[in-house]
Amino acid sequence: MKLLSELLSNETLSQNSDLNYKKLLVSDICDDSRKASDSSLFVAINGNKIDGKKYIDDAILNGAKYIVFESIESEIESQHSDVFFIKTKNARKELAHIASRFFESNLDDIIAVTGTNGKSSTVDITRQIWTYANRKAISVGTLGIIYSDGHVKKLSGTLTCPPSIELHKIFNSLSKYDSAKFSAAIEASSHGIIQHRLDYIPFSVCAFTNFTQDHLDYHKTMEQYWQAKERLFFELANNNTKFVINADDPKSENIKSIAKERNISCVDYGYNAKDIKIIDIKAEQNHQFVSALFFGKKISFYLPLFGKFQVYNSLCAAANCYFTGVKLETIIEAFEKLQPINGRLELITNFNSANIYVDYAHTPDALQNSILSLREHKPKRIITVFGCGGERDHQKRKIMGKVAENLSDIVIVTDDNPRQESPKDIRKMIIEGCPNALEIGNRKNAIESAIDMLQDGDALLIAGKGHENYQQIGKDFIHFSDKEVVLNKVSK
Repeated sequence: MKLLSELLSNETLSQNSDLNYKKLLVSDICDDSRKASDSSLFVAINGNKIDGKKYIDDAILNGAKYIVFESIESEIESQHSDVFFIKTKNARKELAHIASRFFESNLDDIIAVTGTNGKSSTVDITRQIWTYANRKAISVGTLGIIYSDGHVKKLSGTLTCPPSIELHKIFNSLSKYDSAKFSAAIEASSHGIIQHRLDYIPFSVCAFTNFTQDHLDYHKTMEQYWQAKERLFFELANNNTKFVINADDPKSENIKSIAKERNISCVDYGYNAKDIKIIDIKAEQNHQFVSALFFGKKISFYLPLFGKFQVYNSLCAAANCYFTGVKLETIIEAFEKLQPINGRLELITNFNSANIYVDYAHTPDALQNSILSLREHKPKRIITVFGCGGERDHQKRKIMGKVAENLSDIVIVTDDNPRQESPKDIRKMIIEGCPNALEIGNRKNAIESAIDMLQDGDALLIAGKGHENYQQIGKDFIHFSDKEVVLNKVSK
């Protein structure tokens, strides 16, 4: 039980000064009326598709005693004289504040990583370095919650960044885990940032990977998409937060300006960086050899991950860990012992003397980077199998088709997660950019056909779904794993 007065923000308290909050106890909090219980607090979120105020009566019937809302008709209030209605200017933001107070935690460090691509890899590598340094740690994001011991726990739903309540429950559970404090590296998606899921979190570091086209179905314009990302740095970071940024991305200048204005420490990485400067990357058979300057000190290491972009993600993770007290020598040792990132240009197997990779690339930039990364290893041919998700950014489909055709030797366009959009229409939009591609709608058949084409020295890239073990067709989630299809095929 928590005192209501301790949960609400000062702004919301000032709006509701007529209530005697000091005597009111809250048993639980929720934003789903079905999860309301006796003396719980229900926050009515005005979502993109559903207005939470429609479920206030349901929450009250389930026992909710406190209702937080942005606006409400007076007759609804009068029907429930024993229920406290609390007005707030922003219900999502207030929910984040309430969750941070109700589910208290005491973590060593919390790092947020934002960017169009590379978030999952960067938080995973950050966690792996912390673990190598004997620190209790988790990474949170698209791949789920991954603990120091490698145990993976799925997040509810399919969100990259968990909702406020779930996120603070995770932090709170770590505080109770054992006597050792935890560190957490979390993916900060544009949706999560703009929807206030990450408000009121004391970030040690906010990191930026890159910015390219994605999510225009939601943000509508690239400018709106960037404004969502940028909010992490100018609003959510506190004065003690450190910034880590990709110097080779043009948007790094925007973040540097914010850091200067707020007098916040800012470290950059990349070829054009002044702090962690890449000197050379050499692609070798099963790894990359990297040379860099780390604050003026020459370092070299083997990275057992494929793709130049993974060098960037690794250096971003290195800065994250360095800022949180891990020694450089330990970071370099950890690099050479990194485990593959699930579904991130992951080498699945070698078949007919050809390598088969699965990758999560689902943006033009990510697909281009993945194919170019394979080119660095000098395969005879690259066969690319990919599709695009339904009910998502239509503009990128033709662009991804062009990328695939320009950089691959053979392209097979297939289905990804069509959702409730016509798979045939999605494929048609992609093929506008790659008219020479083969079209095989059934993803299993497409992958198996690509494997049948493999010759000595080829590389097969299966892009778009990576770690996912489902395919969403219509409203149904059907079990499907690119990895399983590959391994089943080559074992026959």
